[in-house]
Amino acid sequence: MIVDLIPVVLALGSVSVAIYTDLKDRIIPNKLTYPLIVLGIVFYLVRGIYRSDFYFALFGVVGAALGFGIGYAMYLMGGWAGGDVKLFAALGALLPTAPTIDGFPLFTAPWVSFYPFFPVTLFFNSVILAAPALLIYAVLSRLRGGGAFYEEVKLSEIEEGMIPAEIIYEKDGEIERRSPGPLGFLTERLGNPDWDRKLTSPWKAAGFSPHDVEVLRELVRKGKLENRIRIKKGVPFAPAIGAGVFAAIIYGGLYWRIMLAVISA
Repeated sequence: MIVDLIPVVLALGSVSVAIYTDLKDRIIPNKLTYPLIVLGIVFYLVRGIYRSDFYFALFGVVGAALGFGIGYAMYLMGGWAGGDVKLFAALGALLPTAPTIDGFPLFTAPWVSFYPFFPVTLFFNSVILAAPALLIYAVLSRLRGGGAFYEEVKLSEIEEGMIPAEIIYEKDGEIERRSPGPLGFLTERLGNPDWDRKLTSPWKAAGFSPHDVEVLRELVRKGKLENRIRIKKGVPFAPAIGAGVFAAIIYGGLYWRIMLAVISA
């Protein structure tokens, strides 16, 4: 039935809009992602009831949960922003399984999943397709003397909404700094000291609040804190996610295709 194409059309349209807004304004709006999550869940619920298939009716919920879980893990590791997480949850709700019409594959994609785990395919496709561009970007950033995903600015010049790339905390009246570490949020939970007060958090999606800005600037004025801080760069990930979606719908899972090619070589 042609109705089976609705999630595909919505997914392709949503990532196209997300790519535009992410590149233009560094934001993926909630008014785009939230309705799509609901639409995806409702679509599979209605189709499942129509087909008398309870398992299929839950595909949207399972896909949204899996998409959110993958995105949130990336967020905790310091990679994605909140908009990326919600976009991936929406794609999981819309595409929990490989696109089909009346149970038959939409395209002759040989490396797909017909169970509600298609967000895994979307994620690996996005990583594979983004890897070369990210590598080039990281090398160029290093050659210019900066980090791939952060830049150093003066604390006296920080603004509301900026997201720090380091932890600044107070312990026994002393101000200390600490890197989030390679495991991001997990590093804080497993290895950080027992501070008296945490002044910056790389995992606060909203970034610096007006109060945070004033507190940090005041510490600089009093000479208690060096006038510098690493700030996360606003790297748009929507293009990579979008590329993964287009590749998954047209071709399928790039990961398995690569693995099979390596094994058979």
